[in-house]
Amino acid sequence: MTLRQKLEIFREKNKSYFSTVNQSQESKEFMDCHDIAHVVFGCNTSLYGEGIVKIWCTFGTDLRYSEITKAYAEVGAYHLAKQYSVIHVLKNIVILILTIPKAIYRSRMMTKPWPFRNYSHYLDKSMDEIRIEFGINIIEQ
Repeated sequence: MTLRQKLEIFREKNKSYFSTVNQSQESKEFMDCHDIAHVVFGCNTSLYGEGIVKIWCTFGTDLRYSEITKAYAEVGAYHLAKQYSVIHVLKNIVILILTIPKAIYRSRMMTKPWPFRNYSHYLDKSMDEIRIEFGINIIEQ
């Protein structure tokens, strides 16, 4: 499957999580890039998946940490946490904490950083090709 096809599946599966708050064009573009990162790095939208995608973005993309934190705050991405039940949080937080070192290691082992904003020419490439090109070894969830 191509990145575009996987993105369509991801968005359909997770449409209930998308914010209905009016966002600036810049915020919408950031969230598109964030959704692409979920697909490229194989992360779901559980608390664990959201945490791991942030680790991958911090260590495995060409985005600076300051850009990441600023953008997530601007788009109100932290509102998603309110949708998780206490049981979900407890179950996922332990797994997330234990997996962070593995995610950092795998992102540092990539052959080159993922182009967070300049991904358009990869949309019609297969996910296998992309992951081979960048040396992405996803963490099964």
